[in-house]
Amino acid sequence: MSQKKILVIKLSALGDVVHTLPVCRTLRQEYPDAFIAWMVEERYQELLFNNPDIDEVIPIRTKFWRKNWNRKTLSEILKIIKSLRQKKFDVVFDLHGLLKSAVIAMLSGATVKVGFHRKNCKEKISAIFTNKKGPYMAGGVHVVDMYLTLVQSALGIKNEVKQFPLPETQEKKVDDFFQNNSELTAKPIIGINSGAGFESKLWELERFAQLADRISEELDCNILLTWGPGEEDKVQKISATMKQKSWVAPPTTLQESITLYKHLKQLVSCDSGPLHLCAALNIPTVSLFGPTDPVRNGAYGLNHETVYKMLTCSFCWKRKCPLGTKECMKQVTVDEVFEAVQSNQKKNNQVE
Repeated sequence: MSQKKILVIKLSALGDVVHTLPVCRTLRQEYPDAFIAWMVEERYQELLFNNPDIDEVIPIRTKFWRKNWNRKTLSEILKIIKSLRQKKFDVVFDLHGLLKSAVIAMLSGATVKVGFHRKNCKEKISAIFTNKKGPYMAGGVHVVDMYLTLVQSALGIKNEVKQFPLPETQEKKVDDFFQNNSELTAKPIIGINSGAGFESKLWELERFAQLADRISEELDCNILLTWGPGEEDKVQKISATMKQKSWVAPPTTLQESITLYKHLKQLVSCDSGPLHLCAALNIPTVSLFGPTDPVRNGAYGLNHETVYKMLTCSFCWKRKCPLGTKECMKQVTVDEVFEAVQSNQKKNNQVE
C-alpha cells in the first residue's frame, strides 16, 4: 500500500468534513508515500488547503449541477470522471453511504471500492456500488470513530490518529476587527452561534438573547454573535433583543472563521459546522441537540458540554419536525444551557 493511490470521498457538510480529517491523518501515518486525494464540495475546499496528509484536493459542485442541469454541467461532470479514471486509484473510500457518493466511487475506476455495511448506509442502495464493506456498527459510536473503523477494517490498519489538522491562518480582516474592538477583547469572549444546517435543529432566537444576557452579566464575559451565509438577520435580531452589549462578527470565509474562533473562550451552538470546527480547534463548547444524536454527532473530544432532552421522538434526523412542534428543542431551557456554560467555564479555568 505504501505506493498506492487512495481517494477519499467526503463532499460535505462543514462538520462532516472536519470529522473526516483523522482518516487522512491515519492513512498518512500508515502509508507515508501513498498518494492521497480527497474529493470535496467546492465551498469546503478551504478547510483542506496545505494539509500535509493530502496530495490533491478534487473540488466538485453537485449543488450547482442539480440547479443548472445542461450540456455544460454534463461536460464538466464527464471531465471530472475522466480525470478520476486517469489517476488510476487503487482504493476509494465512500464515507457518505449515499447513492451519489457510491456512484462516484464506482466511476472512479478504483479496484477496491470501500463502503459502509448496508445497515450503516444512509441510502442502503449505495451498498451495491462498493465491493468491500466495513463491519456493522451499532448505535452509540461517534461518526469519527465510524470513519476510522471503516478504514482500519478495509486495510488492516491497527493504529489510528485522532487529530484534526486545519489550515494555519492569520487573516488581516479578522485581526483588524479585534484590534478595532478593544472593549470586546477586554474580557473573555464567548461566541454564540444560532444557525444550523436545517430548521429542526434551531433554538429560539429570543432564548439565545436571554442566554447571552445572563452570560454577559453573571459570568462577566463579552458576547460575540457568529453567523454564516444567510444568517446575519438572526444575529441582528439577537443583538437587538439583548439588554447587555454584544458584538456581531464580520462576514468571514472558512479560513477567516478559523482565525475568528481562536479568540473564543467558549462557543455555544446548535449542532452546526462551527461547533465541530471549534471542537477541532480545542475550543470548549456547549451544544444544544434535538433531532440529531449527540453520541454520534456531538462535539468530539474533551471540554464539551451537551444539553438535550430524551423524548420518545428524539433523534428523528428529520429536517423539519414531523410533529410540527420542535418539542425536543423547545424543552431545552435557558437555565440548563447557562448552567452548562458556567460549569464548562469553571472546569476549564481549573485546568488553566
